[in-house]
Order: sequence, then C-alpha cells, then structure tokens
Amino acid sequence: MTGTRTTLLDYATKIEWFGTARVRAGYLFGDGAVLSYVTAGLAYGKVELSGTSTVSGTVDTVPFSITHALGHSNVNTGWVVGSGTEGKLLIPGWTYRIEGLYMDLGHLDDTDVALPTIKSVTGGQTFTHTHFTDTILRLGVNYQFH
Repeated sequence: MTGTRTTLLDYATKIEWFGTARVRAGYLFGDGAVLSYVTAGLAYGKVELSGTSTVSGTVDTVPFSITHALGHSNVNTGWVVGSGTEGKLLIPGWTYRIEGLYMDLGHLDDTDVALPTIKSVTGGQTFTHTHFTDTILRLGVNYQFH
C-alpha cells in the first residue's frame, strides 16, 4: 500500500469581549490639573478558538479527504496592568485621558477527538494551546457636569 498525505490546519483565535476591575494610584501635578497614574486589577473576557483540520491525499491511487472542525470558547479571568494621564483641557468642564493597558486572559486548551480512519489513513487528533493577551491604548475626552 503506497500513498501520499497532506495536512492543512486553518486556525483562528479571538477575544470576543472583555472587562476590567482596577484600582488607580497616581500623583497630581501643579494645581491638580493633571493626574499621572498606574493601574492594575482583574481582567475577564470570552476567548474563542476555531478552525478546521484537513487531511487529504491518495492511498493506492484512491483519493481521500478528511475534514474536521475544531472549536472551543470559555470565559477566562486574568490580570491587567497599565498607566495613564488624565487632565483638564483649556475649555472649562472638559478633560482628556490617555491610557495604556496590558491584559493577560490566560490559556485555552482544546483536545479534539481523533478523526475516522479511511483505508488505514487517519486524520489524527488536534491539540491546541492558546495564550490570550492584548495591548490596549485608550484615548478619551470627558465632560464634567457641575
């Protein structure tokens, strides 16, 4: 029995949504018009992985193709750290904010079942180990009602 085999893995990951619960500690400059701070706390979010694994080729000149979908999602918790600056604009009541955050939502592992065997060729089993992190830059303008 002779043959050839090709394996193709199409794999995608994403952070569907996230949130944070953080504390801030900083220093007020001048007359209190500018606050520079560091921030840290809890991060949480929905993480997903999806894809397909395709094994194709020929065995004894008979073509075959086995496709297997894989996917997993979970709500993970992790941590977030960052720093920023917040201050008053020249227009009364208006403030600005610039903030940078680094978020780590941990890992998502997935082990899918082995694919069926066709003419003594198996599609195999797919193992995934994904680490979800993100870097976020936020810019904002606020109005304070007095």
